[in-house]
Amino acid sequence: MIEYVRNFFKGLKLLLFFALLTAAFYTGLTWIDGHEERVHRYDQPGSDAVKVSLFSKNQVSDILNGETINLSRRLIEFLRDGE
Repeated sequence: MIEYVRNFFKGLKLLLFFALLTAAFYTGLTWIDGHEERVHRYDQPGSDAVKVSLFSKNQVSDILNGETINLSRRLIEFLRDGE
Protein backbone atom coordinates (compact mmCIF):
# COMPACT_ATOMS: atom_id res chain seq x y z
CA MET A 1 0.00 0.00 0.00
CA ILE A 2 2.82 2.41 0.82
CA GLU A 3 4.38 1.74 -2.57
CA TYR A 4 1.14 2.83 -4.27
CA VAL A 5 1.19 6.10 -2.32
CA ARG A 6 4.84 6.69 -3.26
CA ASN A 7 4.12 6.02 -6.93
CA PHE A 8 1.11 8.35 -6.76
CA PHE A 9 3.27 11.17 -5.36
CA LYS A 10 5.98 10.51 -7.97
CA GLY A 11 3.34 10.79 -10.68
CA LEU A 12 1.95 13.93 -9.06
CA LYS A 13 5.43 15.50 -8.97
CA LEU A 14 5.91 14.66 -12.64
CA LEU A 15 2.55 16.18 -13.49
CA LEU A 16 3.33 19.36 -11.56
CA PHE A 17 6.76 19.60 -13.19
CA PHE A 18 5.16 19.27 -16.63
CA ALA A 19 2.53 21.90 -15.76
CA LEU A 20 5.25 24.27 -14.51
CA LEU A 21 7.33 23.91 -17.67
CA THR A 22 4.23 24.34 -19.85
CA ALA A 23 3.30 27.52 -17.98
CA ALA A 24 6.85 28.87 -18.37
CA PHE A 25 6.81 28.10 -22.09
CA TYR A 26 3.41 29.78 -22.53
CA THR A 27 4.59 32.83 -20.56
CA GLY A 28 7.65 33.09 -22.79
CA LEU A 29 5.56 32.89 -25.94
CA THR A 30 3.18 35.54 -24.61
CA TRP A 31 6.10 37.81 -23.73
CA ILE A 32 7.64 37.43 -27.20
CA ASP A 33 4.27 38.04 -28.86
CA GLY A 34 3.76 41.22 -26.83
CA HIS A 35 7.23 42.42 -27.75
CA GLU A 36 6.63 41.77 -31.46
CA GLU A 37 3.33 43.68 -31.38
CA ARG A 38 5.14 46.81 -30.17
CA VAL A 39 7.66 46.64 -33.01
CA HIS A 40 6.25 48.52 -35.99
CA ARG A 41 8.16 47.15 -38.94
CA TYR A 42 5.95 48.71 -41.60
CA ASP A 43 5.87 52.36 -40.56
CA GLN A 44 6.00 54.92 -43.32
CA PRO A 45 9.45 56.49 -43.71
CA GLY A 46 9.80 59.92 -42.14
CA SER A 47 12.20 61.26 -44.77
CA ASP A 48 12.01 61.84 -48.51
CA ALA A 49 12.39 58.19 -49.35
CA VAL A 50 11.87 56.92 -52.88
CA LYS A 51 9.11 54.38 -53.32
CA VAL A 52 10.37 51.25 -55.08
CA SER A 53 7.95 48.76 -56.56
CA LEU A 54 8.33 45.80 -58.90
CA PHE A 55 4.67 45.91 -59.95
CA SER A 56 3.23 48.00 -62.68
CA LYS A 57 -0.14 49.62 -62.01
CA ASN A 58 -1.91 47.01 -64.14
CA GLN A 59 -0.40 44.12 -62.17
CA VAL A 60 -1.39 45.69 -58.86
CA SER A 61 -4.95 46.25 -60.04
CA ASP A 62 -5.09 42.62 -61.25
CA ILE A 63 -4.03 41.38 -57.82
CA LEU A 64 -6.48 43.69 -56.06
CA ASN A 65 -9.31 42.50 -58.29
CA GLY A 66 -8.69 38.95 -57.14
CA GLU A 67 -7.30 37.55 -60.36
CA THR A 68 -4.65 34.89 -59.96
CA ILE A 69 -0.99 35.51 -60.72
CA ASN A 70 1.64 33.08 -61.92
CA LEU A 71 2.36 30.45 -59.25
CA SER A 72 6.12 30.45 -59.82
CA ARG A 73 6.24 34.24 -59.53
CA ARG A 74 4.28 34.10 -56.29
CA LEU A 75 6.63 31.42 -54.95
CA ILE A 76 9.66 33.58 -55.75
CA GLU A 77 8.05 36.57 -54.00
CA PHE A 78 7.23 34.37 -51.02
CA LEU A 79 10.84 33.21 -50.70
CA ARG A 80 12.25 36.67 -51.37
CA ASP A 81 10.17 38.32 -48.66
CA GLY A 82 11.04 35.59 -46.16
CA GLU A 83 7.47 34.78 -45.29
